[in-house]
Amino acid sequence: MGTQCPECGSFLPRGGSCQDLFHALLLLEGEVPGVPGSIVHFYAVACYGLQHPDSMNYTGEALTGLRRNLADALDGRVSMDKLLHRTRRSTDGAIRITRRPGDAKVEWHRGNWPMTVADVCTATPEEYVQRVMRWANSVRETLDATGPSISPGLGHAKKTTDE
Repeated sequence: MGTQCPECGSFLPRGGSCQDLFHALLLLEGEVPGVPGSIVHFYAVACYGLQHPDSMNYTGEALTGLRRNLADALDGRVSMDKLLHRTRRSTDGAIRITRRPGDAKVEWHRGNWPMTVADVCTATPEEYVQRVMRWANSVRETLDATGPSISPGLGHAKKTTDE
């Protein structure tokens, strides 16, 4: 019997990790024409990052920005080009997206997500896009319902324009 991921709640095979599942997801994605580098790839990476705040080591600002980008993409408010532009701007220069050693743990939803990377990895190439879309919507719905807050002192994501 395996263990359970403390961040997303997935049951893992003995000796396995969610990172292993994420790598398997990326291999599966490579079998689906047009998906690598697409908005579907963004959804998969964003979902994994939002469900793994500790192992990804993101700052509160980075998580908040990723959450906003996911919602904006799902609602059709931004294109892939705009997402790339936002990401370049939000990671430019001295702006950090990962926490430093000793930084406080970010307050964020952990455990018992309704859908995880493990659920997407079981998709066939034909099911992949639909499964990722369900995952993206479930992550957004969970975060909207739980309303994760950012710890005082870690700040909030700066509102940016899409210029």
